Amino acid sequence: MNFVLRRFVQWVKSLPGTRGHRMLWLPRSASDYMLRMRGAQHYKHDIPSPPPVLIWSIFSAVTSFISIMTLGLIHKYGSAIHNHNLPFAIAPAGASAVLIFAVPASPLAQPRNVIVGHIIAALVGTFAHALFLHVEDSLRWLSGALAVSVAIGLMGLTNCYHPPAGATAFIGGYFGPDIERVGWWYPLFPVLPVALIMVGIGLILNNMCRVYPVYWLTPVHVRRPHDSIEAG
Repeated sequence: MNFVLRRFVQWVKSLPGTRGHRMLWLPRSASDYMLRMRGAQHYKHDIPSPPPVLIWSIFSAVTSFISIMTLGLIHKYGSAIHNHNLPFAIAPAGASAVLIFAVPASPLAQPRNVIVGHIIAALVGTFAHALFLHVEDSLRWLSGALAVSVAIGLMGLTNCYHPPAGATAFIGGYFGPDIERVGWWYPLFPVLPVALIMVGIGLILNNMCRVYPVYWLTPVHVRRPHDSIEAG
């Protein structure tokens, strides 16, 4: 067993992004870990290169599992969600998990995009649902299409694109009785808490290996160590 552990440690040390006994993509200290949460533009050190693909893939899978498991536990023991039959409303979080935990440096995965994108989509979906509330059933499918299209347009105008929010808009516009029970609270519950939980877990877990978020409000270009090399 000790032989296997020694071989594993030697293999990790030989991976790109490691130097001696310390992996360069790990936080230097607790303060460094907390500093990463402020955003890449406030991070004093060079943005670390991502871990090797194998480690990052495993890490992304584990962290996304933790996030969705957390939402599942809230659904199971949270009477408000369970009683209102709203598990479908947190389904877009599965798509958000792909962005937040697999490609956290993407503009689509930043907190502003996740939170504002979902809120815009939920508002548009609720409005579309109310607009088609008294329309005959044969045309109800139009409410979902309208909600998605308008939500995409508004996300573009606010520069808050978040693809999973398209599902939030569709759910709000198309699903009748379940959305009616929540009404105009749909953007604030369950959409907002779910978005905040996903971003919060992303902050806690992603910063163990990366710097997340890249920015909170204003998009910025962050200089990485290889930028100067490529420029030369």
